[in-house]
Amino acid sequence: MVNPIVLFVCFTILSGPVLFVAGIVVMSKGSGTRGGIMTVLGASTMGLVYWSYSAISDTNFSKGRVLRLKGRARVARRALGDGWADDAAPDIDGLTPWQRTVLGEAWLYSAGMEHASVPAFAKLSLKLTALGAPSELLEACHLAALDEVRHARRCFALARAYSGLPWSAGMIPELSQDRPQRPGPVEGDDWSRLVRGSLLDGCLGEGLAASVAAEVSRRASDPVIRETLAVIAEDEGRHAELAWDVIAFALERGGGTAKQALRQALEALETQRSPSLPSIPGVDEAFLARNGVLPQAELGRLMEECIQRTRARASSS
Repeated sequence: MVNPIVLFVCFTILSGPVLFVAGIVVMSKGSGTRGGIMTVLGASTMGLVYWSYSAISDTNFSKGRVLRLKGRARVARRALGDGWADDAAPDIDGLTPWQRTVLGEAWLYSAGMEHASVPAFAKLSLKLTALGAPSELLEACHLAALDEVRHARRCFALARAYSGLPWSAGMIPELSQDRPQRPGPVEGDDWSRLVRGSLLDGCLGEGLAASVAAEVSRRASDPVIRETLAVIAEDEGRHAELAWDVIAFALERGGGTAKQALRQALEALETQRSPSLPSIPGVDEAFLARNGVLPQAELGRLMEECIQRTRARASSS
């Protein structure tokens, strides 16, 4: 028997474009009223799905280190299959199909970010090796990548449990297309890029991820969600400390260039703000918090606190 949640998700995703195209066809055959109604319904359905996806993907849900290729954040394509999930099983009793769809999207987004952190740490390890970093930093990079593998498996498992679909990690084709480029005058040299990336994506980004995960872990009602976020909080806190160690290495070896880059990165902290977004239709903030998604107001508060802590610590370096 086909899982009704799977049917609901597939119907929600497919019905929008089908109704929209069918409405246009009907209108072209002379039935303007009926075709117009079908077109509006199709557009509304697609808008609802896009609203949910955009609201989730624009939040700082549970991020690790960001994978940046040619200046843009990248994640794996969506895929169905095995290989990227553990056996975690949250309690789904009492959840409506739409609530499960929203939570499935939330955890799938988080899974993509955690998965992308694995090659992000691999890239950091290569950069540190090129700059002659000590073995302790390289070991910490590889251990952090293994943490992110575990995070991704757990998040994919939760996305699968809520959505009823066997989500997995697909390709990141941009990785094979990434080629070293001559840095522009704003980017500076290797030391400058290492310092800026470590401060913004490491000290701030992973520090925020640790704070968010710890806060939501305290609010979550499901023990599986609580345990997942508690582990992520501890690991991301350790990854943030690695970023501080990388900055210390850069300041020691990179001299004035690294110090200037740190000053510039501190100025850029002012632009790191979380967007304030409307609520996702059909679910409230209390429900999201109980299931692992922090409300936007709380996210903004934690972001501000993390910015202030990062600025204070970096200023004393």
